[in-house]
Amino acid sequence: MTQTAYRKTLFLFEAGRKKVSAHYVVRSSDGHISQCVRESDIAWHAGNWEENERSIGIEHEGWVDEPSYYTDVMYEASARLTAAICARRGIPKDRAHIIGHHEVPGSDHTDPGPHWDWARYLRLVDAA
Repeated sequence: MTQTAYRKTLFLFEAGRKKVSAHYVVRSSDGHISQCVRESDIAWHAGNWEENERSIGIEHEGWVDEPSYYTDVMYEASARLTAAICARRGIPKDRAHIIGHHEVPGSDHTDPGPHWDWARYLRLVDAA
C-alpha cells in the first residue's frame, strides 16, 4: 500500500525527491492502473536493490491499516495485471514468486498489510 493517495503517489514518483518508484500503481476506487516505470527498467520499490533488479513492483493506493482501500475492483485489476506480467515473463503464479514488500529480505516495508487477502488474490491471479 502506498500509505498515501493515488495522485500523491504519482506525484512523488515523478518528482523523484523521495527516491521511490514502482512499475505500476493501482487506484483503489476504480482499479485504474498507471505505469510509472517501464518493466525493462529498474524501479525502487522493494527496499532491497537485488530484489528491485529482478522484480516488477506494483503499489496499491491506500493505507495498510485502512481496510476500506482494499476494494474488489482494486484486487481484480491488480490480479489481471499480475497474471499478465507472469504470462509475459514466465513467472509462476504462486506465493514464492508473488510476494508483498514486507516479505522482501532486508526491507522495512509493512505492505500490503494485515488486511490483504493473499488467498483471494492468488485465486484472482489464477483465474485471470
